[in-house]
Order: sequence, then structure tokens, then C-alpha cells
Amino acid sequence: MLAAQFQRLFAYNQWAWRQVFPSLAQLSDAEYKADRPFFWGSLHGLMVHAVAAESIWLARLHGDSPSSLLQPADFADFAAVRAQWEAGNARWQSYLSSLTDTDLPRIIAYRNTRGDANQLPVSDIVQQVANHATEHRSQMTPVLFELGAPTPPLDYLRFCLQNAAG
Repeated sequence: MLAAQFQRLFAYNQWAWRQVFPSLAQLSDAEYKADRPFFWGSLHGLMVHAVAAESIWLARLHGDSPSSLLQPADFADFAAVRAQWEAGNARWQSYLSSLTDTDLPRIIAYRNTRGDANQLPVSDIVQQVANHATEHRSQMTPVLFELGAPTPPLDYLRFCLQNAAG
């Protein structure tokens, strides 16, 4: 039952990103890459960070411990970042489709990008990925609004109502 809830949470995550992507795609490359007053420097930097985090956590779930994250310079533009997200999303969907309740408490040992050893249960990792994405979408949406490319509301409730309607 809990695995199904995590699958639904990721369906929401996928839906929410796909609500943001058209707004990002409306921006000129200069607007997309302009320095902004948040930690990742630009919408491009923030988007690459979000995609990189989803990628690295999935690698950790599969027993790998990458020593670095993808970097903004690895991607020419938003289209390249989105293509990376789509490929990663397909891998997440595959992983989640086989996830069971008995998998959730399994401990994943990994090294972070600084080489420090850590351990977390699968459930905490999956929850972190979804929460992390929500955090970064919430940083993007006011900027997109100010740039004249607002997103539709991203509330989980809207996702639920849209999916209940068909």
C-alpha cells in the first residue's frame, strides 16, 4: 500500500514538472540563463540541479555512488535539460513500477559527492526526491511569473482532481 502511495507521489512530481516546462520553454535563452538571486544562480542552474538530484538518487538506489552531479555547462539549453529529465523520468517510472512495500525499509548505503558514507531507507530517499523537486519548483514559479511566463497552480489537490476526472 505504501509503495502505491510513493508511485502516486511520483506521478504528481511528473505532472508538476510538466506544468512548469512550458513556462521555462517560453523564455529566451538569456532569460533562462540570467543570474538570479537563488543558490543555483539561474533558472538553468536550478533546473540542472533538480534533474541531477533525481538522477543521482536513482543511481544510489541501484547501488552506485556517483562522485559528482551534472553541471549547467553540461547542457546547452532548456531543451537539453528537459531531454535529460525525460530519460531520467522513464528510469524512475521503471524503478517505481517494481517497488513493493517490503522494499521501502531496505537500507541503502551510499557515498555522497564529498565521499562521506551514509545510509537511508528506500522510503526516505524516495520521499526526499519528491520533496526536493517541490522545493525547487517553488523557487522557480515566482521568477517565471515575474518574467511573464506563469505556471498553472501546482497544488497536489489540482493533480488529484485532474486525475480523478480522467
